[in-house]
Amino acid sequence: MVTTAKAIGDLFDQVERKPDLLVDADLTVERDGVAFSVRGYDDLVAVDLPSFGAALALWRDRPVEGRDAAAALTAAGLTAEIRVRGAPVARLGADAVPSSLAKRLGLGPIELFLDGTLLALTPRRG
Repeated sequence: MVTTAKAIGDLFDQVERKPDLLVDADLTVERDGVAFSVRGYDDLVAVDLPSFGAALALWRDRPVEGRDAAAALTAAGLTAEIRVRGAPVARLGADAVPSSLAKRLGLGPIELFLDGTLLALTPRRG
């Protein structure tokens, strides 16, 4: 049986030998009854979740640690942006600028957007 660390290491080796990836995607994903969208725009993959609860559930049950995901995305030249109700709340990968708050919280090399978080938390009118 291959260990997770070895498998991830092998993936990094393969990705580093290839040119940067470009993603063209428009998906609707359903997980545990919660639907969210995944859209790819060249080197940016945007994951838009309907609520912070859905975002936290996805974070808790992630198959790969945040540091490993960030490293894999960076090696592939990709950036993932996590959005809640359309507002960007976090970014990891090639174009992310890790925030000191994320480091203090032990989240790893992730860029947090406090203004996007506030916007996502604000009730919508209409």
